[in-house]
Amino acid sequence: MQLSAESRDILRQYKTLINGRRAAADLSPVTTAQVVDSMCEYMTCQCAVYLAGQFILQGGKGMPTE
Repeated sequence: MQLSAESRDILRQYKTLINGRRAAADLSPVTTAQVVDSMCEYMTCQCAVYLAGQFILQGGKGMPTE
């Protein structure tokens, strides 16, 4: 997967913040892949998302509707 430098930097910032809080709670650190997985899981729980210039209404179980 190709990510822009800006996207990689944003992911790095989130991972640093998350891992700092996890360390304070005596939890193991997460990887960048785990952060992306968590973001995707979060998006499926939303009733709608705006991605790549498209507004997507979610169907049941986090699936997009047509």
